[in-house]
Amino acid sequence: MTCPRLTAAPGPMPGSQSCGQAGECDEVFSYPMFRDLERASSQFSGVAAHVISGANVAYHGQTLHGDVMFVSGSYFPVLGLQPALGRLLGPNDDRTVGAHFAVVLAHGFWETQLGASPDVLDQTIVVNGKSLTIIGVAPRGFEGTTLGAEPKLFVPITMRSVVGIADTTSFERRRNYWAYLFARLKPGATIESAKAAINTVYRPILADVEAPLQQGMSPQTMERFKAKEIKIADGRRGQSSVHVQARTPLLLLFATTGIVLLIACANIANLLLARGAGRSTEMAVRLSLGATRARIVSQLLTESCLLALLGGAAGFVVARWTLGLVMALLPGEAAAALHFSLSGSAVLFTVVAT
Repeated sequence: MTCPRLTAAPGPMPGSQSCGQAGECDEVFSYPMFRDLERASSQFSGVAAHVISGANVAYHGQTLHGDVMFVSGSYFPVLGLQPALGRLLGPNDDRTVGAHFAVVLAHGFWETQLGASPDVLDQTIVVNGKSLTIIGVAPRGFEGTTLGAEPKLFVPITMRSVVGIADTTSFERRRNYWAYLFARLKPGATIESAKAAINTVYRPILADVEAPLQQGMSPQTMERFKAKEIKIADGRRGQSSVHVQARTPLLLLFATTGIVLLIACANIANLLLARGAGRSTEMAVRLSLGATRARIVSQLLTESCLLALLGGAAGFVVARWTLGLVMALLPGEAAAALHFSLSGSAVLFTVVAT
């Protein structure tokens, strides 16, 4: 929990908003606010910003459309990552808007599209018609901080206007909200202390800098605007709206599964009770022939366990067949983000339940 995510509290957010699968529309910040928080926070060792967009990418005659993640120079240092090749983007790569033509390749893109060639360093890759210089490759397994997205490239956030994703005024206007933020706690800092410290910085900026920019706002709305505060949440699972989209279908799926399981158990119990009552004569004969109660009980337990194991094995097979159906019930982004397979923990739970 050393890298919590920062979100703005729900409330008036006049101006333009641009949000995506990294979170809801009330979780984005303006670029000037990001820089204010980056400079003034006392409980964080670093604050990072990111936003993901689709782009056309071309390299040595190969062209594809994929996600590009625009990140601040603090992005990789805050995450504490090391490059697989070359170097990662750093604070010196986003000092000036539109002046840093550098790019870091995602490891998967480097392997599948560029053959994991070490010669890619200092080569040129074209993003939306603009040439950027490859300075490094992200570590293996790192797919960004947005669940459900697999960016091909990591580009300095100050280059969004150069590659045609936004205009240069988006870096100046405080009423233009589009950046998602997360941070790293300093040693000894807690979520509670960090929240108190960052809101000590945030609230005066709202009152003294941003409130005068609002026009036509009623006194009541202005009070709500000034009362907003930053929320800080555990960031170990990344930033995403997938959990919101997938919650309802998953809950329905689990509820349906639980009800079907209870019905099946009740039916099997009734069948076994009826069968046991019908075997009363058999049990009496066995007892009269000298069988002990322990031997009869062990026989019945063996039969029940064998039936349970056969049922568990059949359930295991059906589960493999129905994974595709489960994916079809989920939203597209959620299905792309969640990798469906039978994990060891799921198999263990099945064994215990059986």
